[in-house]
Amino acid sequence: MKNWYLPIGIALLLTACSGEETPELEDESQTEVSAPEGEDLDPTDPEEVEDAQTAMIADLVEGNVEEGTAVIISGTVEELADDVAFPSFILSNGDQQVYIRNMAETPVELGDSIQVEGIYDGNAEEDMPLVSASVITVE
Repeated sequence: MKNWYLPIGIALLLTACSGEETPELEDESQTEVSAPEGEDLDPTDPEEVEDAQTAMIADLVEGNVEEGTAVIISGTVEELADDVAFPSFILSNGDQQVYIRNMAETPVELGDSIQVEGIYDGNAEEDMPLVSASVITVE
């Protein structure tokens, strides 16, 4: 008789648990997201880099380029890095390096020769120039 208590108890527990229903979300709890307008536009938007000027990595390293300037640079992917929001990598032209925040999320691999169009954002934590890239062309 004791052997029957356990299966009956488990069956009753499972029946009680399956009776609960999850309530549906109401329309009020949903958040609407809209695109930014006017001055709130993303500075790395491809439209913003149309007027980009070709720059040498040496100019960025030496601080000869003003922050917020749209630039075009070329080099070789030397190292892939992990960034919280976007994939990142280090672009090199031999002796000098630039940290690239890949806002375009274009897939790149080690050794790729690429051209980057983006916004120069000053120096990264690694004390190297930081460019937020909105257009990446693998050559």
